[in-house]
Amino acid sequence: MTATSTVTSFHALRQQLNAAFPERRDVVDGSLAAVLANEHVFLLGPPGTAKSAFARSLSTAFAVPYFERLLTKFSTPEELFGPLSLKALEQDRYARLVDGYLPTAAIAFLDEFFKANSAILNALLSLMNERVFHNDAAAVPTPLISLFGASNELPEGKELEATFDRFLVRYELAYLRRDTHLRAVLASPDPAVSTRIPVDTLRAAQAEVAAVAVSDATYDALLAIRQSCKAEGVIASDRRWKKLVRLTQAAAWLTNATTTTPEDLLILTDSLWREPKERSKIARLVGEKADPVSAKAAEILDAAHDTAARVAALSGDRRAYIAKGAEALEDFRQQQQRLDDLKNGAGPRAATTITDAVQQIQQLHAEIARALSSGLGIGGAR
Repeated sequence: MTATSTVTSFHALRQQLNAAFPERRDVVDGSLAAVLANEHVFLLGPPGTAKSAFARSLSTAFAVPYFERLLTKFSTPEELFGPLSLKALEQDRYARLVDGYLPTAAIAFLDEFFKANSAILNALLSLMNERVFHNDAAAVPTPLISLFGASNELPEGKELEATFDRFLVRYELAYLRRDTHLRAVLASPDPAVSTRIPVDTLRAAQAEVAAVAVSDATYDALLAIRQSCKAEGVIASDRRWKKLVRLTQAAAWLTNATTTTPEDLLILTDSLWREPKERSKIARLVGEKADPVSAKAAEILDAAHDTAARVAALSGDRRAYIAKGAEALEDFRQQQQRLDDLKNGAGPRAATTITDAVQQIQQLHAEIARALSSGLGIGGAR
C-alpha cells in the first residue's frame, strides 16, 4: 500500500467513524492522531456516551488484539494481566499467563480507569509509557499502541497525576445535543466500520508520521503557546510538550502534508486541559498562535450551540416564547454572517473549517425553526 493510499484509508475510516459517532468529530480526529503517534486517549463522560463502542470500532478497523475491562476498587491484577502460572510457582517464580490479557493487546479500553487500586495503576505506568510489562524478573515488551481510559469523573489526589499525565489527548463527551443525530443513532444498528487497515500498514503509517518535517514556524508557535499557557496558570510537563510534537506530526500527516504548519497545533486544545472548564481558555490560547481564523470559527460555532440550547429550554407564555425564539434566530443569522466575513483571507484549511461551521449552524437554524413552528402550532412538526 502506497503512502497516498494509506492516508486515503485513514480518511475513509475517519468518515465512517464520524457517521457512526455523531458529534464526536474532535474525538475521532484526535484518536486517529493518537494511534498514529502511539499515544493514549482519555474519555471523560457519563455512562451511555459510546466510549467503549468507539474504542471497539477502532480496534476492529485495525484488526489488532483488543482488550477491554471495567475496573472497580475490587479489581485484581489477575483480571488485567493474567493469572499466576502454577508451574512457575512450583519453580519459585512469580510469572503470569498473559495471553489474551492486557500485556498482549495492541488497543485497550479500561472503563472507570481511576477506580483501580494502586497495584494496578502502578503496573499500568510502565506499560503505558515504556510499553513493557514486568513479568517475574523480566521486562517484557508489549504491542500496546493506544490505551483508551474512560471515566465519569476526574482523578483526585496527587498519586494519580502521573497516570493521568500518560493520556496525551483528553476529551469530554456529553449526550447528543441534536435530535436529528439521536434519531439517526436510534434507527441505526450498533456502530460499525468497514475499513480495515492491517497492522503492518499502521506501523508503516506511524513511520511516515515520524518522518514528517516539523517547521520552524511550528516550533515557534508551540513555544509561544507554552508561554501563553504558563502565563494563564496552565502547566504541562516537558515530557508532554515533547510528545505533542509527534501528535502534531500525525495531525499534519492526516492532511497529506509532509511538513507541519502552526495550524496542526490546534490538536493541542485537547491535550493541555486538566479540567474541562479549562478547555475554552486553552482553545483561545492555542488558536491565537496556531490558527486565529479557525479558532474564531470554532468560537462562533460554540456560541451557536449555546443558542440552540437556550431555545431547547424555552418555556413561558406565547409572547415570551415568540420573542425569545426570534432573538435566537437572529443570533443564528449574525453568526452565519460573522463566519462569512471570516472567509476573506482564510487559508485552505481554515476555509474548510469555516464551511463546516456554516453548515452546522444552518442545520441548527433549520431544526430550531421547525421546533419553534411546532411549539407555536404552525404547520406541525415534521
